[in-house]
Amino acid sequence: MARTSSAKKIARLAEKGKGKKVRFQGGSVFPTIVLSVLILGAILITYARQSETVVDASVTAEQKFATAFAFFNCDALATDLEQPDSATLSPTDKFAAVTAEDPAAIVGDGIVGWMPQVLAGQRKAKLETIFGLYGMTVTDDSITLKDGTKISETDPQCADKDGKLQDAKISVYVWESGSAQSKLSIASFGGVKIDDQMTVVLAFAPDGADVPRPAVADSLADYQG
Repeated sequence: MARTSSAKKIARLAEKGKGKKVRFQGGSVFPTIVLSVLILGAILITYARQSETVVDASVTAEQKFATAFAFFNCDALATDLEQPDSATLSPTDKFAAVTAEDPAAIVGDGIVGWMPQVLAGQRKAKLETIFGLYGMTVTDDSITLKDGTKISETDPQCADKDGKLQDAKISVYVWESGSAQSKLSIASFGGVKIDDQMTVVLAFAPDGADVPRPAVADSLADYQG
């Protein structure tokens, strides 16, 4: 009789349990956290893949590229950026200063030479490389030059034709190889990708200023690696 009674109790409990959902201890908080972590992980993986610097498969490990760089300050191209001593430049190998140990260097007046494969491997085939060579620190709203001079969007520093100081903003203008039209970037300047025979101008100027393509860009044809 005892066995029959126990069996009936077990059968009744099983019947009551039909259709009931299994719940996590602590309610829905834990499953929500797990789902959020999985979604965030997928987003980060996608972003990392999209932000990778892509180098053409035809580019060899020893190949060297050249990019022209200038700084436009208020109303004119700056002429006081650090340039290499002409005595250190090789008349036969314009890329002599660019090696695997030093994959980027100022190789001429306003000309930067660099090795795309090496820089891409370091995830630095970007404008921040050029800023570093010239000793510049550039954020979305300020430029600090090598001598410590700070130029900020929060301080009016550019004079108009009447001598009155006016607000200015930081921008980056890029001319692709062979292009007469520039592309404009207004943020994340260090992340702008650089390429062979490209011309880049970092500008601090009022709205409407005419930022020109510098003449040094015409020298890029002499730098073919």
